[in-house]
Amino acid sequence: MSSIAVLVLSAKVRPEKIRDFFEWQLQYSKAVTVFPGFSSSDVIPPAEEKGTDWTMILNFRSDKELAAWKENPQSHQLADAARIFLDNSRLEEKVPASAPGDAPGTYVTEAIFSSIKPGMENTYREWTFRIQAAQAKYPGYRGMYLQAPASSQGHHWTTLLRYASAQELEAWMTSAERAELLKESKGFIDNEESMRFGTAFPGWIPVPSHHGKSAPPWKIALLVLLGLFPVVMLEIKFLSPLLAPLGWGVSATTFIGNALSVAVTSFYTVPASIRWFNWWLFPDQQKAGAVSLQGLAVLAVLFALEIVFFSWLLSGA
Repeated sequence: MSSIAVLVLSAKVRPEKIRDFFEWQLQYSKAVTVFPGFSSSDVIPPAEEKGTDWTMILNFRSDKELAAWKENPQSHQLADAARIFLDNSRLEEKVPASAPGDAPGTYVTEAIFSSIKPGMENTYREWTFRIQAAQAKYPGYRGMYLQAPASSQGHHWTTLLRYASAQELEAWMTSAERAELLKESKGFIDNEESMRFGTAFPGWIPVPSHHGKSAPPWKIALLVLLGLFPVVMLEIKFLSPLLAPLGWGVSATTFIGNALSVAVTSFYTVPASIRWFNWWLFPDQQKAGAVSLQGLAVLAVLFALEIVFFSWLLSGA
């Protein structure tokens, strides 16, 4: 089984240089997302409101491709450029022997599934960098996970957008700034579906009696994505063509699709995923690092299989 390769970047940012850091982060993302072997990225802001410790988790499809990125001159140039706004004057790069630590706190997640028009992938990337810079300025921002297509021919991207509360997420989602950015996206996004989830997931995630702690939010979010993605793709393939001729409008058809997604996800796919991955959600603490890494490897393979299958299905094959 193929194993995902993880690179963790840690930056202690000087408060007065946070805008410069955002600009640098966008430049870094522009470079790494087009690099061979890139799989996904996760940006995790400080746990505390006035904290300065930022983390980027980059996933590559193999150790060889991760090593190639680390040895790439552009990677070195970007690391050197970060020194001017960091407290410790250096960007820490680590290839962990075990999975990265849990993202702090709880948050609300907006899962966004975007189908990009052929040939418009670079335009979409540029747009994601700009919208990420905008949403990071809003209170409660807790990072963004970006999943690229499984192959260079794929057109389906997945985004997990996290905020500390539903109110703070809604403030961004309904903002005039986001509305303007969405207008731009009509030229290169063919179809987009979104779902919102709170990370507590009451009734879904058991709390073991021996330590009383719930599963890490980032693990729960990945299992939700595992079960939600197939539901949304099936709706795009089969439900959307049935509803479009009815002329009910975007709001009504989106509501129907979301209602079905919530029902199927809540009662079937997420509970099943939790049963299958219970060993990963609540590992023995002495083996937590190794088990977490094994679970990430299994999920990486499952995500890749989902993306390849639904890319084939939606291509009309």
